[in-house]
Amino acid sequence: MNNWAPGNIVRGLVIAGALVMVSGCQMWQSIMPVGDEEMPRVREGTLAALPATDIRQSPEGLEADSGPASDVSIETVMESYNALLPLVDDPRKQVTIRHRLADLEFQRAERKMADTAVDELSGAIDAYQRLLSEYPEREGNDQIYYQLARAWELRGATPQQLEALNTLVRRYPDSEYWIEAQFRRGDLLFIDGRYQDAEQAFDEVTLASQERMADASFLVNAHYMKGWSLFKQAQYQEALFSYVEVLDLVMPDGQPVEDVDQRSQTLIEDLFRVVGLSLSYLDGAETLQALFRQTGGRPYEILVYDRYSELLLEREQYTDAIDVYEAYIEDHPASPWAPRYHIRIIDTLELAGFTRTIPDRKAGFVSLYGIYSDYWQSADPDAIAFIEQQLEQLLPELADRQYLLAGEATDDQQADGHYRNAARYYAEFAATFPDHPRTPERLFLLGETYLELEDWPAAIAAFERVAYDYPGDRVPERAAEAGYASVLAFREYAKTWDNQPVSDQRAYQELQQLNRLRFANAFPDDPRAPAVYYIALQREFDQNNWEETVNMAARLVTWQPAPPSDLTTEALLLSGHSLSELARYAEAEQAYRDALATMAENDERRGSVRENLAAAVYRQAEQLADAGNVEAAVSEFLRVGSAVPESVLRANAEYDAASLLISANLWDQAISVLTSFRRAFPDHELIDTVPAKLALAYRETEQWERAADELQQMVALATTPEERRENLLIAAELYDQAGNREKAIDTWRDYANSHPEPADVYMEAANRLSELYQEEGDTERREYWLRKQMETVDDAPEEADDRMRYLAASASATLAREALARYDSIRLTLPLNESLTAKTDALERAVNAYQKTASYGLSSFSTEAGYQIAHIYGRLGADLMDSERPTGLSELELAQYELLLEEQAYPFEDNAIDIHEQNIRRAREGIFDEWVRRSYEALKVLLPGRYRKEEVTSGIVYELD
Repeated sequence: MNNWAPGNIVRGLVIAGALVMVSGCQMWQSIMPVGDEEMPRVREGTLAALPATDIRQSPEGLEADSGPASDVSIETVMESYNALLPLVDDPRKQVTIRHRLADLEFQRAERKMADTAVDELSGAIDAYQRLLSEYPEREGNDQIYYQLARAWELRGATPQQLEALNTLVRRYPDSEYWIEAQFRRGDLLFIDGRYQDAEQAFDEVTLASQERMADASFLVNAHYMKGWSLFKQAQYQEALFSYVEVLDLVMPDGQPVEDVDQRSQTLIEDLFRVVGLSLSYLDGAETLQALFRQTGGRPYEILVYDRYSELLLEREQYTDAIDVYEAYIEDHPASPWAPRYHIRIIDTLELAGFTRTIPDRKAGFVSLYGIYSDYWQSADPDAIAFIEQQLEQLLPELADRQYLLAGEATDDQQADGHYRNAARYYAEFAATFPDHPRTPERLFLLGETYLELEDWPAAIAAFERVAYDYPGDRVPERAAEAGYASVLAFREYAKTWDNQPVSDQRAYQELQQLNRLRFANAFPDDPRAPAVYYIALQREFDQNNWEETVNMAARLVTWQPAPPSDLTTEALLLSGHSLSELARYAEAEQAYRDALATMAENDERRGSVRENLAAAVYRQAEQLADAGNVEAAVSEFLRVGSAVPESVLRANAEYDAASLLISANLWDQAISVLTSFRRAFPDHELIDTVPAKLALAYRETEQWERAADELQQMVALATTPEERRENLLIAAELYDQAGNREKAIDTWRDYANSHPEPADVYMEAANRLSELYQEEGDTERREYWLRKQMETVDDAPEEADDRMRYLAASASATLAREALARYDSIRLTLPLNESLTAKTDALERAVNAYQKTASYGLSSFSTEAGYQIAHIYGRLGADLMDSERPTGLSELELAQYELLLEEQAYPFEDNAIDIHEQNIRRAREGIFDEWVRRSYEALKVLLPGRYRKEEVTSGIVYELD
């Protein structure tokens, strides 16, 4: 059906044929009017004009003639049969011969009538009637009734013919002549105006034909005549179903009418006419639609719709014709005819002058069949070609109309609606015809339409297509204008991004950047290109794309034709900034120098650019320093001041030069640069860090006192207590190292008085103060700091570490030794009670001091304390015995006095022995130092019997038995 154009269908219908109406040899007399309808005439070549079925079967028992009747005359054959008849005794064979003679007589009379129009049928009729009368139950009488009906038909005796046919149909339902007889009955009944009986007869023919697989011509004609019978009864709806049955048989594959056989073409033509008449008596398009919905779709369905719509157009029933088109489209939206009928609706509306709805119909066509429709996706190539032909005109027409309506709109909302419609049509034209010569123009209009709608993304896309989507030999005339329009649209679009998520903003900005670059690259000769390219350059710089910025800046500087000088300056500045970020500082320095050369002297930016230049030099120095090239790095740092004397970086550069010299252990040069820095920049923010660096340099050059002096400045500059403490401690140590006892004592004392924590460091400071005061001979201050060490541990013994306990024990031991020395210095003199009191007081103080020393738990001091306490007690006993004796005593009194002294001295000696023995027990713990050994020696004197024994050794025992 794809090859059916409307014109082809019409031409096919013009030559449509009519179905065969089997009515024997009887000719319908005239056209029978029924309202506007006409009955079909019998036409040459139809079954209605054919003779009855040729009976070739011979009567029972006899063979039929082998050749045509013309070879042997019928009269001769009849004479033979007449001569044979008296000779045959078998009744059955006699009847057969008589039947054959009757047939021959009918054949002769039929030929006579055909040749001369003379009626000689009486003999055959009489013969048939006699046979029927004599043998009413004979098998084969259905043939006689069939031939008899034919004879009456040739004579024009319709009642007798109908009677014969009625008998055959009634009495012989299984006869092979039954279908034809029934059809001929219906034909006669129809002619007689008995339409209901005719309908029943034709209906029985259709049923029997289907059951018996009979000749299709009877089935086709029976359905056709049944339809006419229903039509004559005004049962138009039922008649339509019969017509469908006819078309199903004649056009089963939906082939064009011209492909149907010639006999059927005439019948089809009549059929379409009567279908149209039937629909006109009913509800027209609605009835036609309902018909095929009930019967189901048919391949030829479009022919019925097409012929009916043509009939309506011929009658100028335009609205009804449109209804037909719409009904077909409604039920067959995917048909290749749907878009054609839609266009026919538009053409019909124009023909009828109903122009008001035509724009909507055209818009509907685009919506239903355009490239975005479901129809388009499955349409065949011929349908697509037809649709494209229509869209090529409709889309521009609709778009331009909507654009004009938007300009004439009275409110913004209405205007927006028209602009959106225009945009849709412009866009669809471009999508449908991407290679059409007018597509760039339509895309440009599409972009302008989206600008009116402030639909920036869509406008950009449309302009970019015009600018960049066409190859070199097809570049549109307005390509550059479209490209720049897309740049401007992007600029407006960017104003709407503020409320977008950051990630979306970045994505949009990247798209805008690509848009700028596309314009500049595609149209470098356009005078607007350098400015657009500079914006792209600025964007790359803002995104920290340094390498790309350098490359783009180089291109802009060398752009031809040359861009405005201010763009060149800006490009050089961005290049310098980017080169700095890329650590290509030598190139950056040159870029800044080039930029300064292009700038006016009164340009306010010159100062900042010079600072950038100084920074580039400074960074080169840093690079050299990182590479380990100290000499070159220092030179570059100091070059900052010569390149840009006013630069704020000069001080930092000189400071860094000094730092670099320090890191390279070039102390003398570092000291020189630092002292110069201190003089030149006394208020610099880094000035407070100079003391630390100088202190280090002085220490490395062994200038201890100068180093300490710098540290004292650091103490004053310290921002935290800890920093002050550490600097003060180092300064004290350096003064010590320099040999400046006075500054050392002052600094150590300052430290100890202000930093009791951490305790371990405080202990060291107190210990050093005690030593320095000892060197000074200041016993009082020395003892003060010794006691401070003991107090520190005594106040928090659980927090003291081994070193702290050692220092406390050492301080305690020092004080105990002094107490021991005072004890040892007291002599027992007369009066003994006075000197003894002083001695025992000194003893108590010394013992307490040593007990304090022992309490710190250090074995080296505990053993000393043990020995010295024992020594103190033993010394008191010895001193008592060595004390002065009173004068004037008698010998007895002196003896008694000696005895009394011994009694007083003995307990002290015992105490001494006990304490020595306790001290030597430490040997069991692995402690055998000087004091334990000395306790052994003392015990040898005090208890020689126990402790002054020689060791006895024995030989080695080699055998037990």
